[in-house]
Amino acid sequence: MALILIIDDSSYQRIILRDMLRAAGYHTIEATDGQEGLDMLTGYTPDCVVTDLLMPRMGGLELLEVMKKQGTAIPTIIVTSSRQSGVREQCLALGAAAFLNKPVEEGRLVPVVRKVIEESTQTGDRSVPVTEA
Repeated sequence: MALILIIDDSSYQRIILRDMLRAAGYHTIEATDGQEGLDMLTGYTPDCVVTDLLMPRMGGLELLEVMKKQGTAIPTIIVTSSRQSGVREQCLALGAAAFLNKPVEEGRLVPVVRKVIEESTQTGDRSVPVTEA
């Protein structure tokens, strides 16, 4: 099954996301902020990244910018409590495959993860948004 990198500074949120994804049969690895997640990409090749936006050291927007600049083509789903206008559009413009607001339910997250991975596998293009959630 696919490997998902979960990035969130909240251990509680990481546990919730991990439990949902593992229950759906996915393997997971975790990072506590964008910088740690970026560092993990040198040792792992996840099929998808699920990340928060607001984190210390490096947030999700900066992570998307760095991944785009480096040409890191891994579908990335934003899961955030941020309700700022324009943030969703900014994330999608930076290459996010989907944008979900917290609290996210298993019935919403798992189908989006599945669709993002399927579409990136079918097209072979993991660098552009493949769905809007």
